[in-house]
Amino acid sequence: MAGTKMMLRRYGNEIIYWDEQEIIVDQAYLDKHKDLYIRLTHPYILGTRMLDVYLNGQHLLAQGGYEEVDENTIRLDLGIYPQEHPLAGQHIPLVMDDEIYIRTWKPEYRQGGGSGIDDLRFKRLEEEIVSARKYTERDVQFHQLDDRLDYIQERAEAKTMVFVLERVPLGPCKYEMRFPFEGKIKEIYASCGVYGTSKSEFSIEKCSQFDYETLPSWTNIFSRNLTIQAGEKSSNTSRLPYILSDPVIHKNDHFRINTLAAGEGLRGLTLEIVVII
Repeated sequence: MAGTKMMLRRYGNEIIYWDEQEIIVDQAYLDKHKDLYIRLTHPYILGTRMLDVYLNGQHLLAQGGYEEVDENTIRLDLGIYPQEHPLAGQHIPLVMDDEIYIRTWKPEYRQGGGSGIDDLRFKRLEEEIVSARKYTERDVQFHQLDDRLDYIQERAEAKTMVFVLERVPLGPCKYEMRFPFEGKIKEIYASCGVYGTSKSEFSIEKCSQFDYETLPSWTNIFSRNLTIQAGEKSSNTSRLPYILSDPVIHKNDHFRINTLAAGEGLRGLTLEIVVII
């Protein structure tokens, strides 16, 4: 069959529970197959969930991604083009380089209470979930898959504003930064290249886009300001951690640092504002 190759696997004395078929869609395959019907190299029994069908790595479901036609044929259902598309209403076809993988489970392994194809599927699903709960193979897995997904989402949605000042003069900083998204401040952290021999104290001030373009009006976002203690390198070790009074950020809000106390000898200040959008 044009564009089709068989995947041969050798397991030694292990039992092979399924047959495999892989189709790499090329021009020869498209020339020969003008529809979404797939002719299987291994027959199956309709309605017995003997097939696992994948398109480009995505697991397709029966009656949701493909339909069973007869014991040698299935038909893919890739959806239809949306109304705004020039081909609106028409079925989406296969295209060059699409990869179709079909696993046909052998019927003899569907038999037996507690030891058939369903057990194998559950085992494979369990292994997949355990793997998905890890960040890398070396990491301890997350307790739940939801925890792992929350971690990924948080990393994807986190943005950081960074102010860097070599010298740290008193008063409002001349550098002002716009944040182009709506969000909520999650964390603020300050560190220095050379620590001061006395305490440093900073406020962070916010101004809306409208006020910025008319008469700037800056408001402190802290109810207790950020401090770096004498002889310390970061705000992490402060005995009086900051308290936010206004963590909400509106689109295009502007920010600046206001130095209320600069520790003697303090140099190389870096201040980070982590925002979840």
